[in-house]
Amino acid sequence: MFRTLQRDKILTIALVTTATLLVCALAFIGWMQHGSAIFISLIDSGLAYCL
Repeated sequence: MFRTLQRDKILTIALVTTATLLVCALAFIGWMQHGSAIFISLIDSGLAYCL
């Protein structure tokens, strides 16, 4: 029983870690594709200097 709980805990941690890495990778890919447009729109609205 203890091994099953330990395995489930490790599996849960692995799934959460994988999901977090996937979200970070998708955010990075989005920033690489649209980062300049985001920055230009911030400059146009005057918010670039607030960051």
